[in-house]
Amino acid sequence: MKFNWGIGILIFLILFLAACAAFIIFAMSQDVNLVHKDYYEKGVDYTDKMNTDARSVQFSDKIQIDYNDEYLLIDFEESLVANIDSGKVLLYRPSNSKQDVLFPMTFSKNVIKIPKENLITGRYILKISWYSEGLKYDIDKPVDIQ
Repeated sequence: MKFNWGIGILIFLILFLAACAAFIIFAMSQDVNLVHKDYYEKGVDYTDKMNTDARSVQFSDKIQIDYNDEYLLIDFEESLVANIDSGKVLLYRPSNSKQDVLFPMTFSKNVIKIPKENLITGRYILKISWYSEGLKYDIDKPVDIQ
């Protein structure tokens, strides 16, 4: 069999289609992490989120984050703790939502202790949400776990 330009084009097309098929299979097998599972519903409530963030700015300096060998320590001012009705602490992992960790807001002398054994080394966003007198407050702070 003689190799001519027609066979060359045929071989090129077959290789091109095989590469396209391989890329499509690769792309379909990748895990897609959205910011939230209910992404569109959260977008509808964006005005409420903006109002909550505007209310919460004044409390950003009243919450301090510290580390020791065993715990991630979230220190609240005493005046702030006295007004909190209920709340939660979320350690949001931007790289993989399956590694997010949620804790209830339970204080020990104005401090929330989160054990580092539950956390993976890397970057988290600490999302603190609480209710006080019927109003919701949110504070977000970056945290690097070593």
